[in-house]
Amino acid sequence: SEDTAVDVACTQNYFQGDAPNFTNQTLANNTHELCFDGFTVMYSSITRTPLWSAEHLTRDRLERATKLDRQNNFHEETQLPYDERATLEDYKGSGFDRGHMSPNGDMGSRKQQFNSFSLANIIPQDRYHNQNPWRLLEEVTRELVKQEGEAYVITGAAFRGSNLRKIGNVLVPSDVYKVVYFPNRKAAGVYFSPN
Repeated sequence: SEDTAVDVACTQNYFQGDAPNFTNQTLANNTHELCFDGFTVMYSSITRTPLWSAEHLTRDRLERATKLDRQNNFHEETQLPYDERATLEDYKGSGFDRGHMSPNGDMGSRKQQFNSFSLANIIPQDRYHNQNPWRLLEEVTRELVKQEGEAYVITGAAFRGSNLRKIGNVLVPSDVYKVVYFPNRKAAGVYFSPN
């Protein structure tokens, strides 16, 4: 059935098909699992950001990605109800970068690249953080995947503390994280960084 095909598309981005568990049950409310070509997003209508994005990266996919030039095409996600989605207007003049959870550099086709620019895959990210340490972490992750052959990657946003900021209707994450699992080695790396 069509639903089964969608479920398979979603779960193939999780190691052994298992999605992360919610530890904050408040954030589990009003979520949408969105299955894109190349990655899966758990989108929150409360924060209007992804809570996490999951990818199964392979050496072949990343080699194809290096042949694509970047085509910025940030867009609102039409799979989401209008009154629950982040908008381009939310980010306008905010001082934050539109930070990818599943990065454009991981995308091995134009369709995957276009999907990565959906605002359902984007958080308000501190400009220096996005363009420097976080960019380097993404690059190192790709190099390790090329060496190892494959990895499962979960990249997400954390909302800690009582002084969270908003830009428009979008909540700004206090922190971001990346979990990389290399199944051939049975080894993982976890990175947690203030936004």
